[in-house]
Amino acid sequence: MSMKKKIVVTALATALSVSMVGVVSAAQMKQTIATQQTSLSVNDSLASIRTVTLNGITYLSIRDLGNAVGIYFEVNDRGGVSAYFQEHAVELSALSKEIAVDGEKRELQHAVENVNNMYYITLNDFISAFNAESAVDGSGQVAISTVQKVQDPSRVIWLNPSSLLASVIEEEGRFDYIVDARTGQYSELLRTTDASDLVVAPNGQKAAYSVESGAVYVIDLASKQSRAVTYDGTIKPELVWSADSSTIYFLQGDKGSVIAKLNLTDGTISKVLEDKVDYKANLSVSADGSQFYYTVIKPGAVTADASKPVDQDDVAIDLTGTEPQVYRFDASVKDAKPEKLTTTTDDKVFVGAAADGSKAYYVSAEDNKLASLVAVAKDKSITKLIDDKDVLQAIMAGNKIYVLADGGSSEIVYEIDAATGQKRELTSVPNSVSELIAGAGTPIAIVSDGQVSVDNNGQWKKVTQ
Repeated sequence: MSMKKKIVVTALATALSVSMVGVVSAAQMKQTIATQQTSLSVNDSLASIRTVTLNGITYLSIRDLGNAVGIYFEVNDRGGVSAYFQEHAVELSALSKEIAVDGEKRELQHAVENVNNMYYITLNDFISAFNAESAVDGSGQVAISTVQKVQDPSRVIWLNPSSLLASVIEEEGRFDYIVDARTGQYSELLRTTDASDLVVAPNGQKAAYSVESGAVYVIDLASKQSRAVTYDGTIKPELVWSADSSTIYFLQGDKGSVIAKLNLTDGTISKVLEDKVDYKANLSVSADGSQFYYTVIKPGAVTADASKPVDQDDVAIDLTGTEPQVYRFDASVKDAKPEKLTTTTDDKVFVGAAADGSKAYYVSAEDNKLASLVAVAKDKSITKLIDDKDVLQAIMAGNKIYVLADGGSSEIVYEIDAATGQKRELTSVPNSVSELIAGAGTPIAIVSDGQVSVDNNGQWKKVTQ
């Protein structure tokens, strides 16, 4: 157990303490001892648990805890009790610190006690024996969770205000799970070996993905059934939903040269822009489907000394002018051509475009300077929205931008209204937070040490392992 977990468990034990009964010998334990009741939140439901205090230590009824989380008990032939939970078997004996978990011996901090012919265990030992988690909220309410959670997801996004999508990469392929944002319970949505990341529709009812053959599929998030929309064989490196969830825009070709759109009703594909410019990326489309923002990165110029043998592989790559630039294309104007909105040499991490198509946003990063959040309008004017803090991440969620910035001793989360540019500070989080997860109308989630936690009325609740 980590030092951090030990500290949390100590706090929990303190929160559960009741008045001392006094020093009780093993013989006295077999006598009738008054029990008390305490209320715990077990898997998000309140449960009444019997407790006793022996030698100043609070013990909880294993039977009451087990009933609350769904543990099956039976008396074993070794004079103890076997507990079966989530495909694991735990063997306990009264007045013994030794237990067996799936046959492997472990030692508890305190012996299991038999009081009034009922087994009792400390909270710390119950958490350890049954792989549970626990926390104390701001009011002092103790919460225990035994819900199995998704392990080590590589990508987590919001599906809707109550559900997340978590993707896990295994040797057999990628597994996508729907995760309950309140409890962390999950169910499998899709398993694949060649599908792109799922792109969720704005209505939160379906998601799209492409496969290596170029075919595009849409999966219904309720029924978990997929259907092919097109078997067109061209490569589609990016899929973008229309605001009304009826159309999918995408970049086409192995160099992202063409912007096209896919009609979900009949599977027809039509080109929006084909200007022979390669390496488009980060496609973003306005709500009315007329304004297209994207970035272009030019490849470096490769030169070789013709006087040297070819097998020496003596080449040089000139990266001058290869910095990403932001472009805009207005499809509502006949014979319109894309406009290059930026020319600066900073690195640009594209964030997205405003729903009305009036501007786009990116994080500007340069050596020896604070990274800043920048808005570039269709008239090429530049506005810095955050430049006094080092911007670590910015994410577009509907018509809001959520920003994670370095605040020194902690990190600061900002919310910016994309329509007005108004900024407000939402909260501060520990420096260990590496990522924000936000969606339109959803709570904020954070990633810390690879684990995802969701803001639950001001308390961060872990929903993945």
